[in-house]
Amino acid sequence: MKPETNNIVFSPVTRWETNSILNLYKDAGWWKDEYDPDEIPRIIVSSYLFIVGFLEKSDKTIAMGRILSDGFNGIIQDMCVLSDYRRKGIGIKLLDFLVSSAINRGLRQITLVAEPGTIQFYKKSGFIAHEKQIFYLYSTGMIHEII
Repeated sequence: MKPETNNIVFSPVTRWETNSILNLYKDAGWWKDEYDPDEIPRIIVSSYLFIVGFLEKSDKTIAMGRILSDGFNGIIQDMCVLSDYRRKGIGIKLLDFLVSSAINRGLRQITLVAEPGTIQFYKKSGFIAHEKQIFYLYSTGMIHEII
């Protein structure tokens, strides 16, 4: 049976049900057992903009994305859609909602952190990969590891 994808609502939030967000992080492969789920509310409230996508009829959370910002420049991070709902256009709608919300809040430049092999997806929404710019990550091991 195909999952329901009609009536998806995207909304900025300052708090959300922790297990729903934890489920998204785990489904994306970004959560490790040693991470503390009690940190999720802090992740949400500390974000410049935290967006959830949920099914209107059931309130099931199926997508999220967030922006970190200084008020002028923003970085999209942790954008994901539950695996059962991927390849149905939800990710593009989420990205468009994130970008338009950021622009409406006055951001002038938006960059993002993405998984390898996703360039074509982001190009559809106007993002470009610039061969002369390289982004490096210093990780304390507390957040995500990039291999």
